[in-house]
Amino acid sequence: MNKGRSEAQNLARQFYRDQKKVLDLIRGHSPGSGFEFAVHRLFGDKPERGKTVRIGNREFIYSSLAKNLVSFLPAGWHEELDKTKGARLGCENWWAGYPLIAWVEIRAGDDGTTGHLKLNAEVGPISNHKVRKGIIEAIKVAASAKGLERIQFPTGASDKGRLYSRFLRKNSIAVNDIRSTDEMERRFAELIADFEPEFELVASVIPQFLSFNAPLVSSQLIPR
Repeated sequence: MNKGRSEAQNLARQFYRDQKKVLDLIRGHSPGSGFEFAVHRLFGDKPERGKTVRIGNREFIYSSLAKNLVSFLPAGWHEELDKTKGARLGCENWWAGYPLIAWVEIRAGDDGTTGHLKLNAEVGPISNHKVRKGIIEAIKVAASAKGLERIQFPTGASDKGRLYSRFLRKNSIAVNDIRSTDEMERRFAELIADFEPEFELVASVIPQFLSFNAPLVSSQLIPR
């Protein structure tokens, strides 16, 4: 009897120690720990910049991972931007080195359990103001024509001196438990899929970026 009680006590102590380790790990992780694990599921354990991954029906080019956000380019953007090297001046050290970037970040609620994922897209610090303004105006005009109201630039986005201009609205999705890797992965994929029309529209206007440098190139070629 005493031997049985002793074994039961030992098992109870072991169970407590094991559970305490788990609880300590959970407490020790940041609120975005489920997010980090979900990102690794989607992009790989040790993704390298430039890696292509498929999320849902669309391919994305990985850029970087920080504590609570991951940045990337839709593959369509990446392919078209590679043809517009003149529009990259000033962006060489910004995010992926292109004039456009997208990222998803996790924001925790006050209770530490709920939260939301937010998808952002931004036009960066292009040196040539004419090119930067042309990119923003091209996206705005195309979005208006297609009725894509979730593309909205802030007032003065194309003014001289402005460097960074985000342009997505109504761009978040609720997460019931930010510690759940499964839920985080699922909601991430849902958020990305929901913005496929906006991704496609931006990709469709990127070829116009070439024309914004055309006058400068042409003038340099005219004999004097």
